[in-house]
Amino acid sequence: MGLKAILLAVMLGILTCCSATHGKIGFWSRNRHDRAGERHGPWYSYYDTNNQLLTSKGRFKHGRMVGRWRYFTPGAGLEQVERFHKLRPGFVTITYYHPSGQIARRGRARYVNESDGLRFYWFGNWMVYAADGKPGKVETYEVGRLLYSRPLQLNLLFE
Repeated sequence: MGLKAILLAVMLGILTCCSATHGKIGFWSRNRHDRAGERHGPWYSYYDTNNQLLTSKGRFKHGRMVGRWRYFTPGAGLEQVERFHKLRPGFVTITYYHPSGQIARRGRARYVNESDGLRFYWFGNWMVYAADGKPGKVETYEVGRLLYSRPLQLNLLFE
């Protein structure tokens, strides 16, 4: 009787493994890892466990974020877009959006891997837009610190 129980347990184990559902595996499948265990390929994050409310989507290349990443609000509105520069690793162009979908601000930032961890900061000129999408002011940052802010005078451009 002991041999039959062992044989039955092995058969049930094999059937369970064969009937388990696996997600798509292949080049375009989501949330994969490379052989070193680093994130690689298309990557999707969700607010909920049913994978219905998208938080962000983008791509990893051997553990590094690459290309364009989009971030969404729980209401499915576009909140932010980050474009990682191919030729300058660590540099990113960021666009933030108003709830209406209009651009709120746009500028550049940098990720720097320092001894105490990863650091993120804004730098250079950032355009700030009103809720209706019209340019309002320019803010200038250096290593994440606001140096100055000046209103944008569009009438000077047309004189």
